[in-house]
Amino acid sequence: MYLLKLALRPWRLAPWSQLFSGMAVGFLLLSIGFLFWIQQGLKPVLARLQGEQVVTAYLSSSVSGKNEKLVVDKIRIALGAESTTNRPEVKFVTPTQFIGLIKNQYPDLGRELEDLGQEMEQIVPRYVSVSGMLPEFLLEKVKSISEVEYVESSKDRYRQTVGAFSALRWVVRILIFGIGLSLFTGLIHLSRMNAYLQSDSLHLLKLWGADTQTVMVPGIVSGLLVGLLGGGIALGGWITLGHWLTHHVRSLSTILKGMPLVNSEFQLALLASGAAMGILAGVLGTLTSQFREIKIEGEGRA
Repeated sequence: MYLLKLALRPWRLAPWSQLFSGMAVGFLLLSIGFLFWIQQGLKPVLARLQGEQVVTAYLSSSVSGKNEKLVVDKIRIALGAESTTNRPEVKFVTPTQFIGLIKNQYPDLGRELEDLGQEMEQIVPRYVSVSGMLPEFLLEKVKSISEVEYVESSKDRYRQTVGAFSALRWVVRILIFGIGLSLFTGLIHLSRMNAYLQSDSLHLLKLWGADTQTVMVPGIVSGLLVGLLGGGIALGGWITLGHWLTHHVRSLSTILKGMPLVNSEFQLALLASGAAMGILAGVLGTLTSQFREIKIEGEGRA
C-alpha cells in the first residue's frame, strides 16, 4: 500500500504534468495507429497492383474456327493449379464481338469494319483475354502456344502507382519511428521527474533494506498510469474517429478501396502499446535516476 501511495505522489504534486503528458501520449499513439494502418493497409493494395494484370493472346490468321476452342483450352491448362483461389477470367473474343465493343465508343468505325464483309475476319483480330491475379510464368507459356501469333500484357501499367505507394510506405515508416521515438523519450523524461518527486521516500526504502526491484515499483506504476491514460485516450479517439478517417482514405480512390477495415484487436493494441511504453519508460527513468544518485554519492565520498 505504501508503494502505491508513493507511485501516486506525482499525481498529487504535479497533476497537470501527468494529465497533459497522458493526453500527449494519447494523441501521438492515435497518430501512430493511423499511420500504421496506412502502412499495413497498402500492403494488399500493392500486392494486387503487382499481381493483377490482363494478358491478351492474339490468334494467328491460319487458325480455323474449329481450333479456336483448342487454343482457349491450352491457355486454361497453362494457368494450371498454381493460379490463385480467385480464378482468373478467360474469355475468347470473336471479330463480331470485337466490332460490337468498338461500336460502343466509335460507331462510325464499327460500321466501316462491318462493311468489309469477308475481309473483316482478316483485319479484325481474334484474341483470348485472361484477367485477374495471374502467375508469373503464364506469359511465357502463352507465347509458346503455336496458334498464338502475338501476346501482350498490362503488367507494367501500374508501375508508377506501385512506385509511389512503395515510397509512401517508407515515408510512413519513418514517421512512425520518429513519432514513437519522441513519445518514448518524453515518457522517460516524465519518469525521471516522477522519480525525483519520489526520491526522498525511495532513499528511505533503501535504508530500510529494500532491494532494487522494490525501489523500481513506484516508478513503474507511475509510468503505467500515464501509459494507460494515453492508451485509453488513443483507444477512445480511434473508436470515435477511426471509422471516419479510414472511410475518407478508402474513398479517395478506387485503388484504395482494397485497404482493409480496422478490427477490434487493432484498437486494443493501442491501449496495450501505451501501457507497455509507460512501463518501459518507468523502468528506464527510475534506473537512470538511481544511477545518477549512485554517481553523486560516489563523487561525494571521493
